[in-house]
Amino acid sequence: MIRSITIFPCLLMMLVTATAFAQRVRVDDYLSPNQTYALDLQWNASEIKRALNAMIAGEASAMPPLVGRVDGVEVRLDTRAYLGKRARIFLALPILISGLDSPSDLELRWDASGEFLPGAVRPGQSTLIFEGVVDEPVTGFVMDFVLALENGGAADGFSLEPVYEIELLP
Repeated sequence: MIRSITIFPCLLMMLVTATAFAQRVRVDDYLSPNQTYALDLQWNASEIKRALNAMIAGEASAMPPLVGRVDGVEVRLDTRAYLGKRARIFLALPILISGLDSPSDLELRWDASGEFLPGAVRPGQSTLIFEGVVDEPVTGFVMDFVLALENGGAADGFSLEPVYEIELLP
């Protein structure tokens, strides 16, 4: 019994310390250029036949996703509060996206430059894009995005605003 009492405070302290490092905080991207894109969503050439067959059969669930590219999206994150610290940065999408019939039908994929990782994310999820030491007050990078929309459920002018989050590492 005495043994568990002396171990408990140590475990509690380790838990509190780990929790302090594991919290994600939104990183402000107000330094990024304001960017609006005309996105031409279309089927890949290899999937047009599949799309036509699904339309004729009336099987919306068999439709291939519409895909569009946006290259050269510049992102600048205000990371001055984290200079010299080890961290992970995540790209997240809000669960609700204005102008989409069903946000779960959306997938955002990307390639990134430098130390940043390629990946994919869906609304309500986040994906790691960087892990390392924050060495600049403004962390800048360029991403090439591919947006895939299943079931074609988007209005003209839908809005997609990724959120960037940072998590400090011990």
